[in-house]
Amino acid sequence: MPTINIKKADLERLTNMPLEDEFIEEKFPMMGVEVEEIFEEDGEKVIQFSINPNRPDYLSVEGLARGFRGIIGIEIGLKRYDIERSDVKLYVEDVKTRPFIAMAMIKGIIIDDYVLESIINLQEKLHWVMGRDRKKVAIGIHDADKVKPPFYYKEVRGDEIKFVPLNSEEEMTPREILEKHEKGIKYAHLIKDDKFPIILDSEGNVLSMPPIINGELTRVTTETRNLIVDVTGTDKYAVEKTLNIIITALAERKYGKIHSVEVIKNENEKTLYPNLKEDILETTPDHINKVLGTNLTPGAIINYLRRCRLDAQFLDNKIKVYVPAYRVDMFGEVDIAEEVAIAYGYNRFSGEYPTIGTIGELNKLEKKCDFIREIMIGFGFYEVINLMLSNDNVLFKKMRLEDNNYIEVLKPASIEHRIVRKSILPLLMETLRLNKHKELPQKIFEIGDCVIIDKNAETRSRVVKKIAGVIIDNETNFNEIKSYVEGLLREIKIDYELDNFEHPSFIKGRCAKIIKDGKIIGYFGEIHPEVIINFELEFPVVGFEVEIE
Repeated sequence: MPTINIKKADLERLTNMPLEDEFIEEKFPMMGVEVEEIFEEDGEKVIQFSINPNRPDYLSVEGLARGFRGIIGIEIGLKRYDIERSDVKLYVEDVKTRPFIAMAMIKGIIIDDYVLESIINLQEKLHWVMGRDRKKVAIGIHDADKVKPPFYYKEVRGDEIKFVPLNSEEEMTPREILEKHEKGIKYAHLIKDDKFPIILDSEGNVLSMPPIINGELTRVTTETRNLIVDVTGTDKYAVEKTLNIIITALAERKYGKIHSVEVIKNENEKTLYPNLKEDILETTPDHINKVLGTNLTPGAIINYLRRCRLDAQFLDNKIKVYVPAYRVDMFGEVDIAEEVAIAYGYNRFSGEYPTIGTIGELNKLEKKCDFIREIMIGFGFYEVINLMLSNDNVLFKKMRLEDNNYIEVLKPASIEHRIVRKSILPLLMETLRLNKHKELPQKIFEIGDCVIIDKNAETRSRVVKKIAGVIIDNETNFNEIKSYVEGLLREIKIDYELDNFEHPSFIKGRCAKIIKDGKIIGYFGEIHPEVIINFELEFPVVGFEVEIE
């Protein structure tokens, strides 16, 4: 889950009350937010929170304070924000690479060091949680007083325009930014076919080159009082919701007032942003009580919903629930029940024994896995357990593999955990890297699930149980790993054949494939020196991986 660090003094300012550390550790988990740590930094107390990815509105101190005021009863019900209609317009040309854009303004905001830090952190966290590292959504926040409306969103060629990008003093063309600027190099893969989206003002000043970098001209400082927020992307829903999250968070700050911007694509397509109209869901008291195992009255249910910063009405035995525009996690009745449970208090629920008596036993495949564990431990291997989520650098690049046929998490908590593994061996190599300071030899194995894309399956994927093992030692070789693999296959009574195998992760001529009934079920051999170097190791490594039927 993503984590955020916020200054305790800023949280107290936004909740308008002093907060003892014990009180924070007790109350914030009530709203589904874990307190990871409270520590001192530069003489100030800092609180580290772990935020559920389905609540991006909690990725800022402003959003946390708004939710907390509701949970403890200081300010309940749906927070409604006034929007002042402005005459600012944004004209959109045909931008094919990132076709959707939303824009709004915050005027009169007082920006101090706390606010500035919060703006930067929220922007970066939303780039990950909502934006998939800017691929789906990119955000720009600008000093409105440095530019002159109306604004224009269009595509330009790589050498058509020049501006000074953020954190630079040199004017560059868009193509030069991709080649020279830190952010340009990092996100160059998001620009296709030499088409560069640009946001300009009426005098040709560049606000932003999404999704890469803002212009230095509109840098936000503690002197800034009026802000422009733009959100561009490939998904309209994500773009609009991201704008709502940022705008409503900033409006929580002192004197911050929301002002609209009209986005015009053509005469027939004009949209006024932000659109903060609440969504409406329906449920019944009977459904809530059935799901939660409670006996709550409609009035009690509505009160709990209001503590979660929602609004609700009871009419004709139905509860109509009003969901704020910054929420992206509520779609049906079960989500309403979850909100009631949060405000009611999970600590108030007691467990019950099932009314049906059953006798359970281990799955046959799990029994087989336990037997294999005993064999591997008998061979002198230590078992390790890794996460199923990793990244393309570990799973493919370091292993000398080129593979685009994998499952990627839609909203990853971090860049390190965004791809579901299809092989265990790379993670064992990473484990060796993390333990390279330990004495040799090291012999480790793992039994676990891998997920393979299968277009014929109902879920378009298939879970495969695998075992993998590695040995690192200054004298290990092909014969050693072959003896262990054949010993394992013999003990689990698999009829197999061995044949030469060329695998990019292994030394050519020192790798074999395991064949059963004409199908390759595994392989083993000596790891390629380039792979060993990629994982910062200094000694020979041998390894194997086998599917468990």
